[in-house]
Amino acid sequence: MAEDFNVSMQALNPFVPGAGRDPVNLAGREEELDAVKRMIVRAKNDLTDQGLVFSGLRGVGKTVLLLRCLSLVREAELLGAYIESTGNKERDMQAIVTSIQKAVVQERDHELRTALIETLKRIQSVAVELAGFKLSLSPLASEESDTSEEFQLELTIEELCNDLKARHSAFFLFVDELQEMDESLMGTLITIQHRMGQQDLPFYIIAAGLPDLPGALSRSRSYAERLFRYYELGRLTDEQTRQCLVTTTQDVGASFSPDALDELVKLAQGYPFFVQAYGDATYNAATSNPIGMDAVNEGKPQAQALLDRGLYESRWQRATNVAREYMEAMARLGGESCSTGEVAQLLGRKPTEMTRARQSLIELGLIYAPGRGRVAFTVPAMGDFIRRTNPSAIQPYDTAPSGE
Repeated sequence: MAEDFNVSMQALNPFVPGAGRDPVNLAGREEELDAVKRMIVRAKNDLTDQGLVFSGLRGVGKTVLLLRCLSLVREAELLGAYIESTGNKERDMQAIVTSIQKAVVQERDHELRTALIETLKRIQSVAVELAGFKLSLSPLASEESDTSEEFQLELTIEELCNDLKARHSAFFLFVDELQEMDESLMGTLITIQHRMGQQDLPFYIIAAGLPDLPGALSRSRSYAERLFRYYELGRLTDEQTRQCLVTTTQDVGASFSPDALDELVKLAQGYPFFVQAYGDATYNAATSNPIGMDAVNEGKPQAQALLDRGLYESRWQRATNVAREYMEAMARLGGESCSTGEVAQLLGRKPTEMTRARQSLIELGLIYAPGRGRVAFTVPAMGDFIRRTNPSAIQPYDTAPSGE
């Protein structure tokens, strides 16, 4: 009988741990969602706006928020396209083009869809005529000149936005992991956003990335800070975490005992991914309703294993020998961030000798620089994972370059 109850409970598990999976309750992100809702209203009234940038550590729900915003745009019957940057310029450019084509084909309004498809066909015919030629809008600055591909992208967005504006609509391009994007392509997108704004055309980039994304945008184009509104996504408060856990289970008729709920709030540490991981494992372990401390305790190892696999192990494997030593030193120092000098001293090296390792970790998205001369992990509790598991002894290497 208890086994049947457990099976029934698991079948109705409302928690959804995993990358980008939409939770029942997107807690603590009302301000960001309201910002997108205002943009939608403005777009339908032919009023332009700035783009949006969401930045934060891994596990705070950036991808989920971005996808929820995309849903809002599509529900409002505006044009929305989505890509996740890979760092490969050609692949990302093709992803942008493909996502635009897909958004156009999926447009519900038959008349608008026909007009947009005709626009794409017209631009494609122009591209054929220009094949083999390199266009430059800034001939005196050849290194920053537009390639035919970049010119075609800008022309595509401009012409589509002209069609959309005539019908009180707009085009939203959602870009996840923007900090990974090739610098020149990132600059191209920022420039297009700028030029569309100058022409009063409804094109908006809504992007998400790691904490250093705002700085990367400003380095790419100095005026980027004026093109976007920036939102830093942090941890949920204890009350927000508690409400998320309660509202997630109430629709399936389940609840937590007060002590179980308190413990889950503590374990989650305010990180949405942790909420889903511990909530999921606890729910699967439950043999009664309300769900008690016994389920929390039984589910802890499963949740921790999920976090280790989903957040930590694969990232650790990507680091070189020296880079792993660097992360181990950061973990030993503890705290939310540490100075590069302290890391080097702990390793018995000069700071300049560790520059390459630090830069490789930044490029891999494993650490970032929250301030001059300081470093921090991009993944919550990465230091705890390193101290707890001593991964150097058990983790294999994943394409680590030779010589390190």
